[in-house]
Amino acid sequence: MICSLSLAWILPFAFLLLVTAYPVLAQSQGVYEHYEVYDADFFPPSEYAARRKLALSKIESGAGMLVRNGDVRNRSNDVDYEFRQRNNLLYLTGITETQSALLLLPNGIEIEGKSVREILFVAERNPSHEIWEGIRMGPKVAATITGISTVLSYEELPEILDEVVPELDKLYYDNWLFGVITEPIVGEEIDWPGMMLMMMAEDGIKIEVVQAGEILDGMRAIKSEAEIEMMKKAVEISAEGHREAMRYARPGMAEYELEALMEYTFHRLGAEEPGYPSIVGAGPNTCILHYNTNRRKSQDGDLVLMDCGAEYHGYSADITRTFPVNGKFTPEQRAIYDLVLKAQNAAIKECASGVQFFEPHRKAARIIAEGLVQLGIMEFGDDVRTYFMHGTSHFLGMDVHDVSDSYVLTPGMVLTVEPGIYIAEGSDCDPKWWNIGVRIEDDILVTEEGSINLSAGLEKTASEIEKLVGSKNK
Repeated sequence: MICSLSLAWILPFAFLLLVTAYPVLAQSQGVYEHYEVYDADFFPPSEYAARRKLALSKIESGAGMLVRNGDVRNRSNDVDYEFRQRNNLLYLTGITETQSALLLLPNGIEIEGKSVREILFVAERNPSHEIWEGIRMGPKVAATITGISTVLSYEELPEILDEVVPELDKLYYDNWLFGVITEPIVGEEIDWPGMMLMMMAEDGIKIEVVQAGEILDGMRAIKSEAEIEMMKKAVEISAEGHREAMRYARPGMAEYELEALMEYTFHRLGAEEPGYPSIVGAGPNTCILHYNTNRRKSQDGDLVLMDCGAEYHGYSADITRTFPVNGKFTPEQRAIYDLVLKAQNAAIKECASGVQFFEPHRKAARIIAEGLVQLGIMEFGDDVRTYFMHGTSHFLGMDVHDVSDSYVLTPGMVLTVEPGIYIAEGSDCDPKWWNIGVRIEDDILVTEEGSINLSAGLEKTASEIEKLVGSKNK
């Protein structure tokens, strides 16, 4: 980390720190002036305005919504984790910075002689801080980017809330800690929301506080055309990452080498980061569902399971492929792989408008249960959770496990379909099946006409996989 360096060295280095979505490029007498958007495919202000308009229409008269920035998390000592904006604020504004918030008030509030229903708060420009931490957009640029006309300094948020909150009956709040926290120092459970409400009551404020997700979850579950295009980009990048890892795979390659190939491709193609910690398991690690140590060296005859997805402009893909590291399935590996693929294909066909969310899982589980009995791995089909212990689907979007307020599949929803079979060493079956873990996962868009597999272009059949694996080594 930098402690003390000459100004001549600091100024060029500062440009390497510009990690916000809307960096400033030019400077004048030490004060940065002009913004330039590097990527041309960010959502336009009209996309965010439409979302806020819909949210306002769902907030009752006499209520309000406060959506705040995510927290800066400390990694160690004076080093923080890279900041990632809270999704609901990103969804409503596109703002990627800390010290930011959005207040929505259907009844409005008077500011500078006019009634406004949406107020954005962002940090003021501070050139001395920007040298070290990157460029802030400030209120003026934030108004242009978001389409919100009333943008105030983040420091004014407490003052505005002091005026607004006592007049509200209900507050939809995105940063409220809902639940009881166990504090080990005192050995007691602390009712954090109860304490907050008690403190507010002492100030004469009686208000119902609920999760902002009660309104926003249902909105975020149904993707707009613009969001679908963004997710297609994330899927496209992710698919190429999987392809590249399989092309270079060979026995003896460490899990972290495959992870590096995957994530290098994500960044090379423009993704900001992985949507979640990459799962790269070889051999026995294929049977650990959320394994992400990624340190083992693969061995000849191992399967490798890679569950990895890129995040592009706030939207995550989620794809899993399983392959033999030497490019050839054993008969047992092929039998399990083909069974999982059969179950996945059948489950994808269940993804249609009006279908219950759990129907794809029920279909996949029945096929896997029947197949495991036929292979002699299980005696009874109702034991399927021994080897297929997770659900088949989850919603996908800004979160890899995205939000929804409905379990009926609706056009615009995106969900994963990811059945798997995991036969760990020591399982109650013939040892020839041990250490075989297979999961196959694709990202499915529900439409009026049925469903679209967004990741269908990525190789998936056993013969396609065998042809791809190690092709760069030949």
